[in-house]
Order: sequence, then C-alpha cells, then structure tokens
Amino acid sequence: MEQIYRIRNLKKFEGKSLRKIADITGHDFETVKKYVQKANFNVEVRPKQVRTGKLSPYRDLVVKWLTDDEKAPHKQRHTAKRVYDRLREIYPDEFDVSERSVRSFVAKLKKELKMDTNGSLPLAHPPGEAQVDFSKARFIENGITYDGHYLNISYPHSNGGHTQLFKSENQVCR
Repeated sequence: MEQIYRIRNLKKFEGKSLRKIADITGHDFETVKKYVQKANFNVEVRPKQVRTGKLSPYRDLVVKWLTDDEKAPHKQRHTAKRVYDRLREIYPDEFDVSERSVRSFVAKLKKELKMDTNGSLPLAHPPGEAQVDFSKARFIENGITYDGHYLNISYPHSNGGHTQLFKSENQVCR
C-alpha cells in the first residue's frame, strides 16, 4: 500500500511522468498507470444472482403437499415421481419441466422443510433421581477371591453414588 501512495504522490505532487515513475519505482508502466488512475482499490463483490426456475410458480403447491404428507402414513406420502405426475395432471398445457428437475426440486424442498435434523435429546439430570445397575463382579474379601454381584446406585445430578457387594444373587438382593 505504501508503494501505491508513493506512486500517486510522485504523479500528483511532484508532477513526474508515468514512464519516469516506472523507472524510479521499478514497477511496470501498466502497473504505475493503474495505480495512478484507479481511485478505489477495494475488491467489489457482486451480489449473488437469484434465479427463478421453471418450478418456482408451483413451489407453494408442492410445499403444501409435502407438509400435508407429514400427517399421512409413510407409504402414502408424495414421492418426487408422484409430484411430477400430479403437476402434469393439473397443468397439462403449461407444465414443461423434466422429471429430473422435479426430483431435484422436491429433494431440496424436503431438506428445507426438515426443521431439526439433530437426532439427539439433551440430557437432563434433575436432583433426586438415581440410576441403578445390578451386575456380576470378582472381588476380594480378606484375601479370598469371590465371584459375586454388586448393586450400584448413581446420582447423575451430583455425580455421586453407592455400591453394595453381594456374595450371591437371590430374592433378598433384588
């Protein structure tokens, strides 16, 4: 940026020619000419084109069909082929779109209509709730190894827990 300012100052305040500035700075003549003539060096970003396709007039109707399908049984919902056939039935003269285009359009709409694609639920551990697990374990008591059972109670809210060992599994343990 400093070189641009130097080139512009040499032209504006010292009145040097473009060829002389190119010799002084070591830049190409065309580069010097560009820096002297150009006022705005910011890159202009063009806005993205919004194109309306052939299917945009039918968008609302197809969206209505797809939202109504959420209440219908799985096998009775609209497929892209069914949407294409229905649009051809309703608008026989003016509908001139390929089936492939309708397939892409319906796939895009279905993706847009899915509100929450996250398939997980937040874990909630309210105070006072516990999780219980009864399982087998090998433990040592006074130097003797036992194959026994244990009852583990954990409290996720406080991250605390209790464990009780049993030498056998019977109705009293449960």
